[in-house]
Amino acid sequence: MKNKLLKNMLLPVFLLLGSFIYAQTVSGTVSDAMGPIPGVNIIIKGTTTGVATDFDGNYEIDVNNGDVLVFSFIGYVTQEISYTGQSTIDVLLEEDAAKLEEVVIIGYGSTTVKDATGAVASVKAEDFNKGVVTTPDQLIQGRVAGVQVTASSGEPGAAANIRVRGTSSIRAGNDPLYVVDGFPLGGGAASPGADVGLGRTSPRNPLAFINPADIASIDVLKDASATAIYGSRGANGVVIITTKRGKSGKPQISWSSSLQFSSIANEYDLIKANDYPTVAAAAGNATPDAGARVDPLGAILQTAVTQQHDFSYGAGNDTGNYRISLGLLDQEGIVKGTGQEKYSFNLNMTQRAFNDRVKFETSFLSTFYKDKGEAIADNTGAEGDLMSSALKWNPTLSFYNPDGTYNQPSDNQRNPLAFLDYYTDITDTSRILGNFAVTFNIIEGLDYKFTIGVDRSESKRRVGISSDFNTNNTVGRGIAGVEYLQNFSKLFEHTLSYKTDLMDDLALDAVIGYGYGSYDSSGNRSIARDFSISNQNKYIKDLGYAATFSPSEQSAFENPTAEIQSFFARANFNYKGKYLLTGTIRADGSSKFGKNNQYGYFPSFGAAWRLSEEDFIPETFSNLKLRLNWGITGNQEFNAGAAQTQFGPTDDGSGLQQTNVANPDLQWESTVQYGAGVDFGFFNGRLNGTIDYFYKETKDLLFRLPAIQPAPDVNYWTNFNDIKVINSGLELSLNGSIINKEDFTFDASFNISFLDNEIENVSNQFPLGIITGQVSGRSLSGQNAQLLYDNQPLYAFYLPVFEGYDSSGNPVFRDANGDGVINPNFDGPGTTSDRIFAGDPNPDILIGIALNSSYKKFDFSANLNGAYGHQILDNTAMALFYKAAVVSNENATYAEAGSDANPAGGPFLSTKHLKSGDFLRLSNLTVGYTLNGEDIKTDWIQSLRLYATGQNLFVITPYDGFDPEVNKNKEVDGVPSFGIDYMAYPRSRGFLIGLNVNF
Repeated sequence: MKNKLLKNMLLPVFLLLGSFIYAQTVSGTVSDAMGPIPGVNIIIKGTTTGVATDFDGNYEIDVNNGDVLVFSFIGYVTQEISYTGQSTIDVLLEEDAAKLEEVVIIGYGSTTVKDATGAVASVKAEDFNKGVVTTPDQLIQGRVAGVQVTASSGEPGAAANIRVRGTSSIRAGNDPLYVVDGFPLGGGAASPGADVGLGRTSPRNPLAFINPADIASIDVLKDASATAIYGSRGANGVVIITTKRGKSGKPQISWSSSLQFSSIANEYDLIKANDYPTVAAAAGNATPDAGARVDPLGAILQTAVTQQHDFSYGAGNDTGNYRISLGLLDQEGIVKGTGQEKYSFNLNMTQRAFNDRVKFETSFLSTFYKDKGEAIADNTGAEGDLMSSALKWNPTLSFYNPDGTYNQPSDNQRNPLAFLDYYTDITDTSRILGNFAVTFNIIEGLDYKFTIGVDRSESKRRVGISSDFNTNNTVGRGIAGVEYLQNFSKLFEHTLSYKTDLMDDLALDAVIGYGYGSYDSSGNRSIARDFSISNQNKYIKDLGYAATFSPSEQSAFENPTAEIQSFFARANFNYKGKYLLTGTIRADGSSKFGKNNQYGYFPSFGAAWRLSEEDFIPETFSNLKLRLNWGITGNQEFNAGAAQTQFGPTDDGSGLQQTNVANPDLQWESTVQYGAGVDFGFFNGRLNGTIDYFYKETKDLLFRLPAIQPAPDVNYWTNFNDIKVINSGLELSLNGSIINKEDFTFDASFNISFLDNEIENVSNQFPLGIITGQVSGRSLSGQNAQLLYDNQPLYAFYLPVFEGYDSSGNPVFRDANGDGVINPNFDGPGTTSDRIFAGDPNPDILIGIALNSSYKKFDFSANLNGAYGHQILDNTAMALFYKAAVVSNENATYAEAGSDANPAGGPFLSTKHLKSGDFLRLSNLTVGYTLNGEDIKTDWIQSLRLYATGQNLFVITPYDGFDPEVNKNKEVDGVPSFGIDYMAYPRSRGFLIGLNVNF
């Protein structure tokens, strides 16, 4: 009886304890203001246990007393609720508008994604491309619809062509305006090019002075509604670069370090040394074996090592913040003797005073970088350069003579190892960009801001060739060149900003301003010959070793100061958060313009309707906005003083001669642009996207022409109103959060652009068109491959059509005009020439793909970019790889050595070497692992991330050259070219390991 009584007494106690020990079931419904939400994640905090709501928003989960339930869903604010024994927990989630409230910089101000009326794309630091990135343009390649970034080559520090919605100009610049921390950079090179007899080498990337690790965001303004605030400099788009600032709270200290190993990504199918005797003999070479076995291209290549280190310190409080950073880059190129060293410093400070009525802002960047180059030129001829020498060197011919000296044949065959040893090219560049601003809050909503900024760069390039090197005019003599370039810009701006509610439902955000900027550029150049010593490294340090200084090779210049005075205003109206209107006007007065056209006026309008705020729009849309825009922008990127009479020294230095004839009517190029766009979001912000259509028409194109006789034999600049360049296209961007669980996320973004480019009415002024696209190489000098003509894309390839070889191995060209006579000469349309418009170097389609994922402490990202529907002219293969080269004891590809070509024939220009440039590149892939302070049992490290990155892991392309993403400078008389590959520096494939530590 006692036992039974005890059991009866203890049973309720155990049942009560069990209610706390064993899991209980809780259920409920998750909804928002519009109703139940399916797919909401409910997870017990600190565990991986969780469920998701069903189609009706219902859920059921087993919990223990004290557990915390986390309710999360894309587009909503996450909620945490503690379980204290309740059987039902219903949750009402609030929409998270953070994405729509994301700030984008629009020039002289900012706005939010939801309130933007123009086509503006913003890429934040967390979304930048990964790996060894040395210039800002590499950060956004493939990330923004309608923006094409094409590096001139794979050389460290190589310049890039950036095109926003196509190419609009012929003689003026086509790069966008770059604005760094509010300072508009002047156009033009920051370092000099060089030519000491082996060909023209390209200047470095003008954005190299900015450390990518210091950049917080890059905003791209694409349409006229967004760019017209920059007036005569906005026609090619605007890229706004904003560097990082300190944050409030305890000091933020970070250090990152990486090490990368790189090697050549792709090679031509050249005949190998062991195969050369057999292949060359079959081609007709009577002495096919010189006895050695070498790898000429491999001899000039290396596994390149790059190390990068960045340190930053920042802090802030309620009255201000600051951040300082230091950066070091030591990048080897995959070609021996090439590379870049860079040292950078960045300071940003913000301080508020007088009860926040006054704000002081300072931004300062200082960079020094050294570029080491080799003789890889844009336009080398039969003399050759390093790359051509390596590609055509007979792989059975030794690099050395029996006595150990370099084997240097007496003809145009150059020893690539001698090139490396006897050629030196060093460029030292320093640049300082400083900005100071003070803002006064006059009354609530009304602010006055004064900004002063300076940008100064100085660059010195030294090139020397030893007298021991066997090239024409060099052997026994030696040559060296020293070239200086200095740029100095200053900026003063006054702006008045006003934000207010005009009435309950109508808000105004306006700015008016005045700005003045000036841009100075000067430089000098000296070439010396006949040195008393053979060490070219001493030549470049002291030209006094030389005996010969030709007057025609000593020069200096100082461009007229380019001044610009601007008045601008913008007003944004927001009615009920639904109806948005933006109006902009800018007046630019520029000293570059003729005295009869000193001022240009650039208006724009943008309107947007947030349809998702209307009751008649289905709840399926979390965001829906329609945008319309129209505006006029300008392009003044032509030579300072182009409208003025100018004089320069005669060739012998004995006097002055006129170099430019004044044109008082010279004006800017103007671009009229209109477009429409739709921003949309579905699944409560889980999928977002943008569709844009645009049309751009550029007129008043700038040309440089020879002066009409009996005027002096000089040039003058003029505008042609009837010649027009038209760009149109459609852009689509999608961003999706596919999986968003506590331990696993997966996001993807995709953009695609469809572009069309055309030039009209060229024949009105130039009946035979405008020639460009210089072709280089033995027996090819003086020929050209591209023609600007009516209803064709810019830089269209104009070539004879190759149809094979005849029975004697001579090339056969198509009789394109059907007159029975083959004429492959460049005579122009409407003549007896049998050339046709055979290809377009401008891509029809651009693609970008970004994938990001995380699993617990692991993270993963991959970026791909591609271009389709365009062609590349492989001038390298045309100039070097032909059957007769193998017969003459040079190298070529297997295919050319075994072709039906005449063994005595030479290279020729035709569609034979016009190839598809289509490609899809896996530009980078990164895997990382992050530990926090608790994981590593320390309180002085907040987080530590280890990561590995592969760059340029593969390229899917039919192009059989080094790389399809290339553009060498093959201009003719200042008219640029596009899409020609000639002796380009090969692109590399790299593997990187890195460490980021936050303290």
